[in-house]
Amino acid sequence: MTYSKRLLFTIIFFLHTSLCANEADSFSKTEKMTLTNVAIASGILTWGFTQWGYGEEAYHLDDEGWFEKSTSNGGSDKLGHFYTNYLLTRTMAPIYEGWGYSKKEAGFYGSLTSIMLSGILIEIGDGYSEHGFSQQDFIADAFGAVSGYLWYINPSLANKVDFRVEYNPFLKTDNVTDFTTDYERMKHLLAIKAEGFELFKDTPMEYLELHVGYYSRNFNHDTMPVEERERHLYLGIGVNLSKLFRPAVGKYSTLFNYIQMPHTYIEKGRIY
Repeated sequence: MTYSKRLLFTIIFFLHTSLCANEADSFSKTEKMTLTNVAIASGILTWGFTQWGYGEEAYHLDDEGWFEKSTSNGGSDKLGHFYTNYLLTRTMAPIYEGWGYSKKEAGFYGSLTSIMLSGILIEIGDGYSEHGFSQQDFIADAFGAVSGYLWYINPSLANKVDFRVEYNPFLKTDNVTDFTTDYERMKHLLAIKAEGFELFKDTPMEYLELHVGYYSRNFNHDTMPVEERERHLYLGIGVNLSKLFRPAVGKYSTLFNYIQMPHTYIEKGRIY
């Protein structure tokens, strides 16, 4: 249930602001991390019992499948789980490092926060609701958290490869609830950045990147015939916006390491 996890980022933002605004506060790094995780867990459980139906059903499993046409979103939701936990790890790790943990410790604790709270706690909570515990969701959560850890402790890898999400609100589609689960307007991709390779240093090529992406379409209607559903796998050549805007906005350009802007690349794909 991917939309559940989006609540975490709001909680994290306010926790980060409140705990880090005063660098001379009396909390130790361990206390900060403990308070952060307890607060997130409390928020999840409170929202889960009041809004997501936790405890309303006996614990049960739900086999959601992976990328089949017969699934609810053609696998885009699984990529959403992966990306959410990857991003959560990459968000929490620098916070922990700023509190005094080493880079490896911060990466480890960031991934642990992600998988324990976003993966285990929410997925088990789902098991006691109408949704059920999804093994596929949990596996995607775990891969995302592990990837976030590996990318955080290996800057050379992060300089070469990004995981990103693209959202285009101008695409026409029906039955949209909220943008966090609006997979009909969403793409997930891996971007290989030329600037991370010595071969392309100080050449015009370092502004380019190769995309390998996936998205699903026509899955938003329960009555849509399965044969009309589309799964798109594509390659793209794009512009490295993070590098392009770095001289102007500095560290804020790293936003483009996680978000892909529409219409900034040339795409060639295949429909399955």
